[in-house]
Amino acid sequence: MDGTGAEKPLVAARSFLAVGPTLHYSHSNVQAFWFFALMAFGGVCIVWSRLTGGQLPVTLESIFSAQGWELGHISTSGISIFEYPWQILVLGLLMGIMAACPILVAQLLSFSYSVPFIFAVLLLAGLPGLAVSLVASCIGAACRPLRFRSRIIAIALCMAPQLAYWGIFGAVKGAEPVVWGISFAPWLAAWLSGLTFAGVVLGIGHLTRYRPGILLWTELAALIGACALFETTIGINELAYHRYVLQNAPEQVPQFHDHSLTVWMDRAIKDPAVRQYLSGFFYPADPIQLRQALKREIQLELAYDRWPTWFQVPEQLNYQKARQRLLAQYDRFIRPTRPWWMPKGLYQRIISRRTASSRMAVALYYKALVNDYTPDIPLVDRQEILRFAWDYPHERSRQTWYELYSSFSKSPESIEARLRIARHWAGQGYFELAENLTREAKELLAEELARQAQARQTDIRNPFHHPATSIMTEAKLRDLQARLERFSILIGPENHKDDPGSEARLAQFLMLNPYSMDYEARLQQLLAELPQDDPLRDNILLAQAKGIPDIEASTQRLQALYQQYPQTDGGKEALYELARLKIRMYQTQTSPETRKALVSEARALLQQVIHLYPDQFLAEQAKTTMATLPSD
Repeated sequence: MDGTGAEKPLVAARSFLAVGPTLHYSHSNVQAFWFFALMAFGGVCIVWSRLTGGQLPVTLESIFSAQGWELGHISTSGISIFEYPWQILVLGLLMGIMAACPILVAQLLSFSYSVPFIFAVLLLAGLPGLAVSLVASCIGAACRPLRFRSRIIAIALCMAPQLAYWGIFGAVKGAEPVVWGISFAPWLAAWLSGLTFAGVVLGIGHLTRYRPGILLWTELAALIGACALFETTIGINELAYHRYVLQNAPEQVPQFHDHSLTVWMDRAIKDPAVRQYLSGFFYPADPIQLRQALKREIQLELAYDRWPTWFQVPEQLNYQKARQRLLAQYDRFIRPTRPWWMPKGLYQRIISRRTASSRMAVALYYKALVNDYTPDIPLVDRQEILRFAWDYPHERSRQTWYELYSSFSKSPESIEARLRIARHWAGQGYFELAENLTREAKELLAEELARQAQARQTDIRNPFHHPATSIMTEAKLRDLQARLERFSILIGPENHKDDPGSEARLAQFLMLNPYSMDYEARLQQLLAELPQDDPLRDNILLAQAKGIPDIEASTQRLQALYQQYPQTDGGKEALYELARLKIRMYQTQTSPETRKALVSEARALLQQVIHLYPDQFLAEQAKTTMATLPSD
């Protein structure tokens, strides 16, 4: 009671979390616009996931992994900000929308309405760190202490958790100071764009008394602006190229790396189920003989691109599945299917632009190369190692190589296509056509090497650089150059006479697959058919010597070959291969004295190659190889 004796009226306690001004309107109207705003926000999260290489749906493992919290890799992987500076603004705008929109929902409606937005950030964008910071921000925006007159100041204060998140997890780890500093640029842009986005919503809301549709239309305008900025400065084709082609380079796929089969064969032999299965067939009981029989069967099955039925194929050896996955990814770039919702006119425009894109050359190159990846079958028997060869042109890849050559004849990738096509033509006896194509390849390769050398002279201190126009690095081009030179010499007049029989034998030799089971037998058969004075003899003897698994025996054969044919291309290469054998022996030795002696022998042989054949490609290869040797 007060002093007059009257009782004070009871005042209900205010809740800690308040409701915003938008909830004063019709409830059904508010919920409808809130739902559509949530859908638009989900679109923002999906666009973010697509642009940053995320996978949908997001898994719990990715959410709770340390990488899920880190943001630094987003700046450098895929569409890197150092190759595409406009990506800074695109990422900043999208991140700003995701950082500000849930806070605005909590401020203008209530905290409960912002919870689905936070889950969208977590599940659709795959940003658990941002989602956690948004929980704190949305609670702060909805609580009464921060509901003072200036709403934009409240938003700025409530974005402090996002600033902390960007500051802690936004940098590129282990980078140089300049790169480290620039990697914060997208998150600085996100903070500014988030405040701008909130300012626009609150400014319009102040004039319209915070009607329900303000957030939706502003959100859609910002999303369309971000997509338009990306399309005009970078392009959807570039995104598809990174997503479906570059991220699926065959040399980065574990299944195509070297794998030891010893452990898996041991497990198969010891497995009771496998032993029971094998007992029903005519397999030897002796373990050593059984192992040889099983290796033989693996070789036979791999020749048909499959594994034996008794062999339980682990994931790291399932290269057939990996190949199909890669080919499917490349085809998604080369010939994308039209989604049901996409207009035919827009689809045709995308297809026409992609077909004319220079990135198509890389996709065709990878597709053809993966089709040429085959196991080195003789190596399975010699060392029980699964290794993949890629330099033999198979018939199944021929059409793709020709498409690359005919449609993108000026691309660096077409140099490889020229070599493969030339080998096919030479294998059919069209040596003149093969020589012309090889000559074109050499000229284009020299131009590309010169272009790359000039590009390397640019300021290396500049962290920004143009995206690579080709995946043909200098190392790949040098390897291709060596193979071109060998092939050019092999199809030259030095290795065949003018009679049809000589040309037919050379064509047959060119198409022998050195990674097949019958390679040695076919070499021996071809050698037996050669006349004694056939110019191809030294090359067949060289191929036989290189295929001998015993290093000592191979060394003796190479020495004899060089002494017998010192001025032929086969004899010259035998001297170089002899030096490489010495290097292999050096790498397997443990005795310091033996290793030192082998290095000296290898260096002497390489110097001999350089001295005897200074104007040939073997001299350049010898110089490159000698540079890798340790100093005395």
